[in-house]
Amino acid sequence: MKPYRVPQLARKYVEYDMIQQHTEMPAFPDSRTRLMFVFLNRNAQELHASEDELYALVTSLVQMGLDTHDMIDTLSGIRSPEEMRSRQLKVLAGDYFSSRFYQLLALAGRITAISKLSDAVCEVNAGKMSLYWGMKQFRLDATQYLTQMVRFKKELFLSFTSLIAEQDQEIWKQLLNKFALCDTLVEEWGKRTEPGKSRFGYVFWHIYGNGDRNEQALLSESGTDTEAWRKLVLKYKAEDAILDKLRTAVTHIRQILSDDQNTGIEEFERMLEPFLKLLNSPHPVVREG
Repeated sequence: MKPYRVPQLARKYVEYDMIQQHTEMPAFPDSRTRLMFVFLNRNAQELHASEDELYALVTSLVQMGLDTHDMIDTLSGIRSPEEMRSRQLKVLAGDYFSSRFYQLLALAGRITAISKLSDAVCEVNAGKMSLYWGMKQFRLDATQYLTQMVRFKKELFLSFTSLIAEQDQEIWKQLLNKFALCDTLVEEWGKRTEPGKSRFGYVFWHIYGNGDRNEQALLSESGTDTEAWRKLVLKYKAEDAILDKLRTAVTHIRQILSDDQNTGIEEFERMLEPFLKLLNSPHPVVREG
């Protein structure tokens, strides 16, 4: 298999000093992008030169654009000049990342691929609108939230399933689902201690679903303070819930790989490294106050 270099190719589109200095950016979707590249590369004889790399690149850029827009805070209230600049840069950066796929695919003459990705983006955006409505109505639980977030993280990549060898398509979809779940859980882990970032996230719905009426009323208010939030994270063992699900997902990935004799396990083990690192690291417990 040829070397995987999509993250290096993506740098020219996502690494800008102005953006990096003044606003937070989402992580590059490396595990899903690498997974897509591996399966496309296995069917390389049916693709034009470097299409495996091109499709993995443009899909990762669109995903970065969507993820960047998801980080834009929608809370009302007065913002500082720094917060306003950060917000504006997220809007612009998300639009820029998403627009690059049109240019790259058009230059390569891959008009059908433009249609595939555009349709997938529409599906994701429609799904998010439905999810946000459920959030605002408090008609959601932690499992439903996680299922929808995983769907959003795999939708773009699934749009290229027809270009993957037919005998590989089922295992591709199974692995993509599990890697999207792992990516989602790592993302939720990263924001678990901050009530602002965690609002309407997995930890929020985990606590809301297990909490009493007073705690649910507290969460329903938009300004839960950090101390109160951390008490709830501790009480309902939200960190354990994330890590347990991540551990189970990694186990399932290994089981899928061991059941398929045509899949080289070594290359997929590299994709698991970030998740294993989190699982094997000592985790400082969220403390009150």
